[in-house]
Amino acid sequence: MRIDEEKGYKIGWVEVAALVSILLVVLASKASAARVKDMATLEGVSEQQLVGYGLVVGLAGTGDGPNTQFTVQSVANMLQKMGIVVNPNDLRLRNVAAVMVTASLPAFVKPGKKIDVAISSLGDARSLEGGTLLMTPLQASDGEYYAQAQGSVNLGGLSARSGRNSFKKGHPVSGNLANGAVVHKEIESTNLKTGTLRWTLSDPDFTSSVAMANAINQIFPNSAIAEDASTVLVNVPESMRNDYMSFIARAESAEFDPNTNARVVLNEKTGTVVSGANVQISEIAVSHGSITVQVANTQTAIPPPLLGPAMLTNNQQLNVQEPRTETRVIPTINNAGQLAQALNSLGVSPLDIISIFQAIKKAGALHAELVIM
Repeated sequence: MRIDEEKGYKIGWVEVAALVSILLVVLASKASAARVKDMATLEGVSEQQLVGYGLVVGLAGTGDGPNTQFTVQSVANMLQKMGIVVNPNDLRLRNVAAVMVTASLPAFVKPGKKIDVAISSLGDARSLEGGTLLMTPLQASDGEYYAQAQGSVNLGGLSARSGRNSFKKGHPVSGNLANGAVVHKEIESTNLKTGTLRWTLSDPDFTSSVAMANAINQIFPNSAIAEDASTVLVNVPESMRNDYMSFIARAESAEFDPNTNARVVLNEKTGTVVSGANVQISEIAVSHGSITVQVANTQTAIPPPLLGPAMLTNNQQLNVQEPRTETRVIPTINNAGQLAQALNSLGVSPLDIISIFQAIKKAGALHAELVIM
C-alpha cells in the first residue's frame, strides 16, 4: 500500500488489481470489435479488373517455340506497325513469349498513377527470366482502356538447362511488375452525393447487419437501418449533406462486434484444422486407435546332406499390433480453446483429428458447419 501525495488518499493493491482487471476487460471488448470499413464496402465504390495481351522480349532462348503461331503472328504485326514488313513464315523466335497481363484498378485512382500488374505465359515458353514486357494496353469488361503496362519482369522462380540436365525452382513462367502500369483513365464511380448510402457486408449475417446499423446510429442517430443480411441503408443527415466525405469517414470508423456462423475448416491434404470461436461440442465419448500389420521375410539355412550343398528356406512372420486405446469422455465444449485442449489430450495427430471431427459430426455432437478443403 502507498499514499498518493498529490491526491492525499491511499491506494491499495486490491484497488490496483481491480483497475487492471477493468482495463483488461475493456481491451478485450475493443479487440473483438471491428470497424465498418473492414467488414463492409460502400456500394458504388469498387475496383475494376483489367486484362491485356502482350509480348515479353529479351529472353535467352527460353521463349515460345515455332509451334506457337500466335506469337509469331503478333511479332509480325508489331513490326509491320513500325514500318518493317516481314513474312511470318520466315521468323524463328525463341527470345519472345506471348503473355497475358492482368491488374486490379482501385476506385478513385487518378490518371498518371501507377499500379502493379501480373503476367503469365500464354504459349510454351520455359522461362520469362530476364525479359521485358513491351507496351501493353489494359482494358476492362466494358472494352475501354484504363492503363498501359511496360517494364522489366520480376520472377519468383528460375530454370536452367544444360543438355539432358535441368534445374527448376519456383514458377518461372509467371511474374509481376511493381508499379508497372500507368493509369490513363479513372473508373467512373457511382454518385455518392444522393442522400442515401449503402454498405454491403463481405460476410452476410443478420446479426452482424443489425449490429453494424446500431453502431452507425450511435454516431448519427436514426440514420441507419439493416435492409437484409448483407446490406445496411444509411440516410445522410441534412446537416452533413454539404460534407459527404466527413460523413463517410465517421460512419465507416464505427465499431461493432461481427457475428459469424460456427465453422470448422479441415484440410485433408496438409492436416490443417482451423476452428472458430463459437464452435460447440456436446458431451461425447471418443476412442481412436489403429492396427499396424507388419510382414517380415527372413531366410534360414538348412544343414546340407552328406554330398549336397546347403539350402535356403524363406520364413514369413506376420506381426499384428493393435495399440491399447483409451475411451475418453469429452465434456461439453463452448470455445475453440477448450476444443484444442481436449483433442490434444487424446494424443492424436492432425490427420487423426480430421477423422475424429468427421465422426463427431456424424454423431450429431458437433454444432458447427464442417468445411473440408
